[in-house]
Amino acid sequence: MLQRNPMKKGKTKLTRHDAERLFEGLPAGNVKTSSRPENPFEAGAFDVVERVDVESKLWKDNLISIPMAIELPAGYESISRMRESMVKAWRVKWVREGKSEVVTEFPEGWTAVRPKSGPIELRDASGVVRALYGWAEDAELRILPRYQLESQTNSSSGLGSLLVRDRMNGQILERSSIWSAQTGTNHPDWTRLSVWLKAHYPQHHDPLRYWEDCERNILG
Repeated sequence: MLQRNPMKKGKTKLTRHDAERLFEGLPAGNVKTSSRPENPFEAGAFDVVERVDVESKLWKDNLISIPMAIELPAGYESISRMRESMVKAWRVKWVREGKSEVVTEFPEGWTAVRPKSGPIELRDASGVVRALYGWAEDAELRILPRYQLESQTNSSSGLGSLLVRDRMNGQILERSSIWSAQTGTNHPDWTRLSVWLKAHYPQHHDPLRYWEDCERNILG
């Protein structure tokens, strides 16, 4: 004779009314129904992100305003010719021209240092001063060469001497042993050191030559 299995006991099933009582007092939310899932990439989702990204690209630390006027070194017949050479040797980009200055994009790491006194110093990524310019509207950009014949003064005696310096690393390549009351081009050793500099670096007057970055960019 078959015996009837007793019904298994289970958890009490909640009615809809019981379930609603569990959430009494909570604010009702607006339920939005749709026949298809919402698109998480709908228009406007990335507007803010894209705007921030664009704005960050508009400003760069290596954007520097320099004078429109340039002190022309020997061998450069015009400012336009000089600017063409600057683009090639320094890899600069002319961004925006004003009345007396031009906003220029320099290679990464270049800066303009404004001392308390004296001209503004345009420095490359290694901190070497590559050019100078003044504060006035009619200021000119003076680009400095790598090799330079410099005067030095003895603070004790007041006498002057001369030396040839490699401005890229600060090394003194040649110097005069004469300390004289005559300084600059009047110094007794000025002619000798000028001849030495020209013999070793024939294009030393060109401020865009001999620098490692300039030579690399010009040849490249």
